Amino acid sequence: QTLMASQAAQKKLQASVDALVDELDSAQMRPLRKKAFLQMAKCCDQPLSREAYQHCVQRAAAPEERAQAVIQSELGDFQDRLQRAALACQDDVKDRGLLSDADRAAAAYDKCVASAMDKAFKTIPTMKKRILATIAAGPAPPPAGS
Repeated sequence: QTLMASQAAQKKLQASVDALVDELDSAQMRPLRKKAFLQMAKCCDQPLSREAYQHCVQRAAAPEERAQAVIQSELGDFQDRLQRAALACQDDVKDRGLLSDADRAAAAYDKCVASAMDKAFKTIPTMKKRILATIAAGPAPPPAGS
């Protein structure tokens, strides 16, 4: 029965992350991609040297690439947090001396993981705000002296 708790929490969490990624794709990435493609097309229409053309295309693609990197970084951090939580749950089960009873250990681990997933689920809106704010802020200024 408790194994169901973490499975349900995992499904809820996965659905929420999938919805976030879909929303970011349609509301952020596709408009950035469209803008990049239109800019790249303008690069093709200009009488540029091969090198200048490449720079033009790279500049056009930069905002989308940066936004994608922001999203991937945040999702990676989120995944790392989940992995650390699962490891903490393993440690908790071990520290409580439950390993000798496989059923009790599995139930305690499952309950802990379900709780960690519920906690992670509640952080998704904050992660979304952070992603949107970082994308909206644009590129970081170059380091001094460069």
